[in-house]
Parts: sequence; C-alpha cells; structure tokens
Amino acid sequence: MSFSLNSFYENNRRIIIWLILIGLLWILNDFFGLILITFVLAFIATPLVRIGQNRLKLPYRLSLTLVYIFFLIVLGSFVRYVTPSVIGEANRFLDNFSEVQLKLIELERDIGSKYPGIERSLHGYMRSVLDENTLRIIDADLSVYKQSIQLASDVDPEHAIDDDISEATREKLKKYYDREAELLMNSLVTKQVGKVSEHLPKLINHLYQGTGTILLALLFSFLILFDSIRLGSLMKSLHDSRLRDFYQETAQPVIRFAYVVGRAIQAQAMIACVNTFLTLIGLMVLGIPSVALLSLIVFVCSFIPVLGVFISTTPMVLVALNTGGLTLAIAVVVMITVIHIIEAYGLNPLIYGKHLKLNPVLVLIILLVAYHTFGLWGMVLGVPVAYYFIHDVFGVPLWDERRLESVEPLELNAKANNDLGSDNG
Repeated sequence: MSFSLNSFYENNRRIIIWLILIGLLWILNDFFGLILITFVLAFIATPLVRIGQNRLKLPYRLSLTLVYIFFLIVLGSFVRYVTPSVIGEANRFLDNFSEVQLKLIELERDIGSKYPGIERSLHGYMRSVLDENTLRIIDADLSVYKQSIQLASDVDPEHAIDDDISEATREKLKKYYDREAELLMNSLVTKQVGKVSEHLPKLINHLYQGTGTILLALLFSFLILFDSIRLGSLMKSLHDSRLRDFYQETAQPVIRFAYVVGRAIQAQAMIACVNTFLTLIGLMVLGIPSVALLSLIVFVCSFIPVLGVFISTTPMVLVALNTGGLTLAIAVVVMITVIHIIEAYGLNPLIYGKHLKLNPVLVLIILLVAYHTFGLWGMVLGVPVAYYFIHDVFGVPLWDERRLESVEPLELNAKANNDLGSDNG
C-alpha cells in the first residue's frame, strides 16, 4: 500500500495543525512579552472605549484616541514623578543595608539569649544555604576565636548547651555563638549583595527594554483597535482560504484561551491596584520610609498568585526592622495579614467571581513548575494557562456551576467584549 500524504494529513490533521501552531509560538518566543502586553492593553482599552461610545456618545475612533492619550499621560507621569522617587529610595535602601544587617544580628542575639534552641536552629539554617568554601572560612575563623576567648578545647559548642557547665564557660559560649551569628549573617548578606550586583546591569537593561516594549505595545494595540473592523473581516476571510482547516481548528480555542487569560490579568490588575493602595496607606500610617519603592514591589508581586505575598513582604519587614525594630516589623506583618484577609474574603470573590477557583496548594505547584520551566513569565501566566488546560482542554470541573457553552469564535469574542463593557461600566 503506497503512502498518501493527503491521507496522512486527514488522519492526523488536528495534531499537525496544533504542532504547527506550537512551533510558530516557539519561533516567536522572543516577542512574547510584546505580544502579551499588546494583548493586555487592547483587552483593557476595549471596555474603556465602549464607555466613551455609550455614555459620552463619542465616535469609536475618537473614544479610542482619548483612551490611549490617557494611557500615555499615565505612563509619562509614572516615568516623570514615580521613577526618580523609586530609584532614590532603592539607593537609600542599599546604602542602609549594613544597618539592616546589624539589626538582624541584634535580633538574632536577642532571640538566642531567650531561646537557645532556636538560635542553634537558625545557625543551622544559615549554614545550609552557604557554600562549603564559605563555611570552611567561617569555621577557621571560629577556631581562632575559640582560642582567643580561651574556650576549652574539650567543650563542643554544638552540644554544650545541654551539658552541665560552669557560668564562666557559659559566658564564653555566648560570645562564641554571637561571633558565629555575626560571621554567618555577614556571609549571607555578602552573598545576596553579590547576587544583586551581578544582576543589577541586567535589571537596568531589562528596564530599558521594558519601557521600549510598553511603548511599542501601546502603538500596536492602538493600531489593531483603530482598524479592528477591517482586521476582523480579514481574519474571517481565512475561513474561505487555503488556511480554512487551520482557522476552524484553532480559532475558537485561541479566542477562548485569550479570553480566559485576559480576564485573569484584568482581575489580577484590579486586585493589585487595591492591594497597593491599602499597603500604601498602611505604610504611611506606620511611618515606614521608602513608601514608593515598597508600593511598587507590592504592585508587581500582586500579579504572582500566593507566592507574591511572601516576595513582597520580605523588603517591607526588613525596612520596618531597620526603622523601628522588632515591634514595627511585627506591625507590618499584621498589616499585611489584614490586607490579604480582605483580599481573600472580599476582593477575590467580588472581582474573580466564579473564575479561576483553584486550590492554593495546586496554585503553588503550578507556580513552582511554571517558574522552573518558563521563568518569570511562567509565574505570571502559569495559573490562568493551567486553568485553561485543566478546565477547558481536559474538562475538569473546577466549580459547581455549569461550564460555559461552546459558541462560535465571533460570538465568543462579542460575548467577551460585552462582559468587559459591563464589568467596567
């Protein structure tokens, strides 16, 4: 039996089409950020344009132009007023990092004097994250220090806490533990500062690239929406072209996927804005400096579900610890807890509704896998993409309500736009 290319294509059409689509996406992976931001801006701008049309009775293109002028004003104001403040606060934070280090050492000593068992656990943890060469240097320094304070050679610092020892030996052990804590903390801080210094040029480069990407995305999304009717007709004409199979197979899933991701990012952006505003108020009430820098970190980390809370909390606690000690740091933790209780029981049900209801453990697993596979983009888009595959591709029910009925691509697109208009209306 002779091989027939047509028969092979007909029998494996779906697999071939999706492999081609995945291959095209892989080829365009360098432009993924531009494509995503263009899509998000268009998704956010669409309901705002409809508000201008329906409420202000403006022509479509005039309403669109005003919306994008507003976007440019917001972007320009951010660059003009917020960016210098953030850079200045970041420089001050790095300059004061040695003070934060001293505060951490004092806190560790205070905890060690009250709870010796916890002190040894902290030292063990710090040792576990340092490399062997650094630990050898620390142990050599400790060996010399042990001799300088005349601590008996037969006293084992790792187990002497439970032994029946004299008061003089106990005082020497306390000095030994304080010295160990100082060396471990200094090594950890040096390691982290080294990482920051190593990645700082890359970060600055990414910031410049990000600014250019946002400007290009503004231009592309504006042009796409400005000529959306003709572009829609062009896409619809694919149904009667040689790409008919490709269009019929991919149009509806791609539109549904874009709708799910767009809704997720739109909802997360609203939650991020509220979180940032509440955090800004809380930081100002508590009198914590570097408000602009910390608020920006909170806003960015709000787009990372679950894990973003812990990432954004760390710098706030460090700044609070340096400013007002342990009491202020605990107050910051309480403030963050209250804000995220409001988010969990107020904002998420209100904004997300019945969408993207995933178990927090499942979310953490998705984030872990997505980050190690796709990096930062995996953390940002991992949850909505996983939701789409779990719910729409594999058909796993994630809530009690009936799933959305399948509709034609153009009808689904219209439904998405109507939903967005009603949400923002």
